[in-house]
Amino acid sequence: MSVQLESIQFNHDSNSASHDGLNLRRNATQTITLPEWQRGASINPEDAPVAYSIADTQGNTITIKAQFRRINSNIESLEIRAIDPTVTPPGSGCMAVIQSIFSALARAISGNVIGEVKAKTVRFQANGLSPITTFELQNVTLWQTGVGVRTTEWQWQYRLNSGAAWTNFDKSEHRVYSVLNTPTGPWQQAPFNPGNTQILWTDVLDHACRWALLTQTNVQAASRITQSVYNLGPSIIEYDCPNGGSSHYTFSGQFNCTAFLDRITGGLGNGQYVNCTDCGTFVSVFSNAVGVDLWSSRMGYSFDLYPIKAIGSAIWQTACGWSGFYYHEVAWEGACTNADKIYDACLMVDSDGDPANPPHTGLLPTDIVFTSYRNMLVPAADHADCDAKPSTRVRRPVF
Repeated sequence: MSVQLESIQFNHDSNSASHDGLNLRRNATQTITLPEWQRGASINPEDAPVAYSIADTQGNTITIKAQFRRINSNIESLEIRAIDPTVTPPGSGCMAVIQSIFSALARAISGNVIGEVKAKTVRFQANGLSPITTFELQNVTLWQTGVGVRTTEWQWQYRLNSGAAWTNFDKSEHRVYSVLNTPTGPWQQAPFNPGNTQILWTDVLDHACRWALLTQTNVQAASRITQSVYNLGPSIIEYDCPNGGSSHYTFSGQFNCTAFLDRITGGLGNGQYVNCTDCGTFVSVFSNAVGVDLWSSRMGYSFDLYPIKAIGSAIWQTACGWSGFYYHEVAWEGACTNADKIYDACLMVDSDGDPANPPHTGLLPTDIVFTSYRNMLVPAADHADCDAKPSTRVRRPVF
């Protein structure tokens, strides 16, 4: 071997996301060291994470920065590239076409969407290291495959000159997140420093990008995330009937995202009980992590309900048998008015035109104008008591 890979940096411009990765941290207490891939420290794909905004990088050349060390002191320069070792050369005939389709689908779901590293000549310094060198990525499919969390494997190769054969010398693996756009609040991109705990968390992306896998629009992503949160019941979370519908993950204007992540990954978290404020926050925070633009906001006050099927329940009833809600909170678009659309992971409504009576046709409310949603949730006599309250719209900081 004549050379070895020392480091790769994906996020090399913290002030922009148009040609490189987004600013990331792992969670409330752990940051991500740059460069993301470092020799001896990056063993598993998750050790070298990167997130790309589809909208910001669209039409642009994505670049990385890498550094190498020569092993042979006689070498002054080498041409270096990285290929995707999982890609097989195309065959011929109908079977080859079918294999190509399945291969493309597999890459879209879990494989390499950032392509390969375009060859470039690298020169070495007297100390044996190369300068930190900018490389372009090619054969990128990020923009066609939508939201996801995937693994990229690169086989690094060198050759002495353009006429020589390529020689393998190192491999690297990376956890690659693709999101629709630059994440919105509470997530931030600046200031990018260890003290800013609102920088986007990869621990959240691990779930949000899987829940919204392959989606390509805000509506698709938010709808899938709403459904995924609702599907956490009854084994992981359920509506808090025993305690009168109390919040367990949102309080003092903040969201205990750490506890929620612990709960959905098999830990205790803050327990199984949630209320509408919790659910509205789960949906807005995880949707906004992939670049959607939602708020958590309330409707109210003191209104009766039609029968609903609350998160974690198999029973159609008026919310734990109560006659109604004092308020209800959901994820909401825009200004959070009567004319804006909502996403509600807390409950199913009856969409069969007769919500007061069985049989009930369950509908999880996603991408529905609030007034249409209200018609399925609240008897007409109480509509005046169940108005949008845009003054309550919020994006709760995470901790």
